[in-house]
Amino acid sequence: MTERDTLLQIYTSEENKELFDQLADAAGTSTSEYGHEVIEEYVEWETGESQYQRYSTNTKIEVLLEEAKREVTELLEEFESGTMEEVKTVQKVRTAYTIAIWKLIQDDYSAEQRRLALKFAGEHVGRDPDTESQTPDEEGNPESDASTAAEPAGESV
Repeated sequence: MTERDTLLQIYTSEENKELFDQLADAAGTSTSEYGHEVIEEYVEWETGESQYQRYSTNTKIEVLLEEAKREVTELLEEFESGTMEEVKTVQKVRTAYTIAIWKLIQDDYSAEQRRLALKFAGEHVGRDPDTESQTPDEEGNPESDASTAAEPAGESV
């Protein structure tokens, strides 16, 4: 607490003076000491000497949330920058293998069989191919083109 050696006089309403006296009594101090403490708190609030004392509780929460949001965003950006490069590399390799496999089998299967295989794959993306391996054509007609799409030409079982 700073030294109190300067006189300050203010004019206020009778109601404010009575309230101020009551607040000083409730704090267990003199009106002069209470006024000094109020002024010091206000000066700290205005100058920012005690950072969080100058904010209301809601503002403190907002400041903390904003800081947490900034930190999370930075961490997420760090993670994405490292991980996304790995994902892109894996995706490039996977795409290259898929194109190579498709190129290798194009001579062994007819255009219609390849079209049906692509249709089947498109309809089953994200599903377990072992448990949902039949298309509606296969269920109704086991001899359909869809059932032979996986068989090389001239090599049916």
